Amino acid sequence: MTMFLNLQLLMIFSISYHSEAVIGRGALRLIRDKQYSTTQAWNSGIVQIYYGGWGNICDDSSFGSDEADVVCHQLAYTGASSYGNTGSITIYGTDTNLTAIEDVSCDYSSYLVLLQCSVSSHYSSLCSEDSYDLVVDCYSTRIWDSPSSGQIRLTGGEYSNIGLLEIYCNGEWGTVCDDGFYGTEARVA
Repeated sequence: MTMFLNLQLLMIFSISYHSEAVIGRGALRLIRDKQYSTTQAWNSGIVQIYYGGWGNICDDSSFGSDEADVVCHQLAYTGASSYGNTGSITIYGTDTNLTAIEDVSCDYSSYLVLLQCSVSSHYSSLCSEDSYDLVVDCYSTRIWDSPSSGQIRLTGGEYSNIGLLEIYCNGEWGTVCDDGFYGTEARVA
């Protein structure tokens, strides 16, 4: 019981403390008019990735529908209905963050995390323009709206990789006990 409470306190602490170690490389968030959703409530906007700091993803020639689907999967949506860049889709405004990654290439649209794909942090001059910042519009259906047994999710977090770990079992969502749950198990989850 004590370990379970400690895990819950750690996760609550993780949600409210914003250091690089807590946010973690690869976290995603959506931006609109230089504001980000703290509740992961938006299903569309400019995509930012935490890659040593918050930065944008360049919508270059390697980025396509598979990559957009993976972005939406990581944000807990079933896929992307459309994608583009701030040069062609202006309703979300622009931001002044630098490009963090480009040349995103996913072998499969079924990946759940963008860093399963190949990426480059060495970007071309094309990607230094704000007009190439990636914009996605994800379907509004959450991946856990029709869950399968054993599916996991993070809830209550401010970013896509922070929150309380839950598992779907016997027709309902429940929390995961932390007995024997260490770094390796966290990385797998």
